[in-house]
Amino acid sequence: MDKKHDKKSESAKEQLVDWEDVAKRAMADLDNYRKDAEKRQMEMVQFLKANSLIKFLEIYDDLNRAVEFVTDEKAKQGLLEVQKKFKDYLHQDGLDEIEFKAGDEFNPILAEAVSYEENEVGEGKVIETLEVGLKYNDRVIKPARVRVAK
Repeated sequence: MDKKHDKKSESAKEQLVDWEDVAKRAMADLDNYRKDAEKRQMEMVQFLKANSLIKFLEIYDDLNRAVEFVTDEKAKQGLLEVQKKFKDYLHQDGLDEIEFKAGDEFNPILAEAVSYEENEVGEGKVIETLEVGLKYNDRVIKPARVRVAK
């Protein structure tokens, strides 16, 4: 009788170990699901935030152009203050400008070449930035527009 009882006891222990393993796997799966759901939710929030910020980009571009062309000093100073506030607001929300200086190496990931022209800065170098680009959390959402030397 003891051998039969020992076999049943051993079998019950094996089943218990199996069920504990199943429970641990289920808990791990649930934990992974929660982490994945949180990640997807964060990605959606960032996508929606970037989408709403993109709507401001046209206004931001217009403001940058206005600063370049205004000749009245008081008006220009006022526009520069608004531009700084706008830039600070965008930066707080994770947006960073992409701007190239004359002579910088052209980077097709960060910029769009509007034209290729003969220039002394050297082949493949940026001549000037026509429009500043923007990155949101290190992802390009609007490439800079530049003229490039050929």
